[in-house]
Amino acid sequence: MSRLLVEGGLVVTPDGPREADVVVEAGRVAAVLPRGSEPRGGARAEALDARGCVVLPGGVDPHTHPLPDLRRATESALAGGTTTLLAFTAPLPGETPADAWRRAERELLPLALADVRLHPSIWEPDRLRRADLEEVRSLGATSVKLFLAYPELGMMASDRALYETLRSARDLGLLTMVHCENGGAIEALVEEQLAAGQTGVDGFVAARPPEVEEEAVARVLALARLAGAPVYLVHLSSAGSLELVREARRRGQAVWAEACTHHLLLDDSCYAREDALAFLTVPPLRSREHVEALWDGIADGTIDAVGSDHAQSPYRPDVPEGDFRAFPYGFAGVEVRLPALLSEGRRRGVAWERLASLLAAAPARAFGVAGKGAIAPGADADLVVWTPEEEWTVRAQELHDGRGSSPYDGLRLIGRVRVLVRGGRVE
Repeated sequence: MSRLLVEGGLVVTPDGPREADVVVEAGRVAAVLPRGSEPRGGARAEALDARGCVVLPGGVDPHTHPLPDLRRATESALAGGTTTLLAFTAPLPGETPADAWRRAERELLPLALADVRLHPSIWEPDRLRRADLEEVRSLGATSVKLFLAYPELGMMASDRALYETLRSARDLGLLTMVHCENGGAIEALVEEQLAAGQTGVDGFVAARPPEVEEEAVARVLALARLAGAPVYLVHLSSAGSLELVREARRRGQAVWAEACTHHLLLDDSCYAREDALAFLTVPPLRSREHVEALWDGIADGTIDAVGSDHAQSPYRPDVPEGDFRAFPYGFAGVEVRLPALLSEGRRRGVAWERLASLLAAAPARAFGVAGKGAIAPGADADLVVWTPEEEWTVRAQELHDGRGSSPYDGLRLIGRVRVLVRGGRVE
């Protein structure tokens, strides 16, 4: 029986950090022992020296789009300490959610270097029926994702479709994820920006202000309350959205709130740069006021999870060039998510256990990913040995995603992955 002893580190457990040794057997955590204890029985353990390091659970990224090149995306994830990715399916026109799931399982998941679980993504909500949800549930799905934007792609769910999905998902034990932006308002704002001659980056950003997110968040929460259903709100980016989540929770609603790395690390000053196109994402980067509000949400527990919204390939709208409607957007961020949040979080005094929850435990719990997200007996032995004092600079050409560029290029971080253990094996 293979055995590994990760010894001498500060181990971040569900009960908090403590100096301890982690005993790994057959790919799982067998025990977390006081430092220097001798593991009982079994074969002699291979030792991994973690003195001076922090030992964290392998990252669980709840929000990724890696399927265009899953091998490279998962290589990038592992390099950044993320061992499990929750990936959205990409249905073909007319393809049922279950068929999109099966195709991804058959053709793509065998290419993965890390653990990958699927979120069914609904791109044709008008065709969605309860039977579709029953079928993906039978395949092992724990979630379903709807969009309140992108009417030009046929992806925007009506209020009826959203309510009925929330209700059916509740009955089936699925967690409904929602992209919250008011697609109709965005269409009108796009036309206003173009009429005013704002055809560049400024127009792209102005057409998706915080208000279109906040209106959609309020609507989703109202319909989720009506349906008696839990809901997971993806990539929240504004102070107003977080206040709506707080109000819903005070009413007793079950709401999961997610933020993304880029909205926590970058702000809209990037759009004044010469390379502003490199910072386009949806929702767009917000002002520093909203960035600080997100960190307040981390401090007070409003935000549950941090995802990367990793786009292995940028989204390229199929429209003629000439204005911002044709601009590609979307960040590759799975490799930077864990290092960046640990670096900035510790600088701001966020506790190790809170960071571990945001990066691993809460995403695993939200989507029922058994054995992931915590260092505890019986859990999968996915571990990050982290050197907390090492300073380094993110260089796009050194990342493993193959994109060759990164909005995080030049970002100074403190702390780095020293060793990754996945399934009990040192990577």
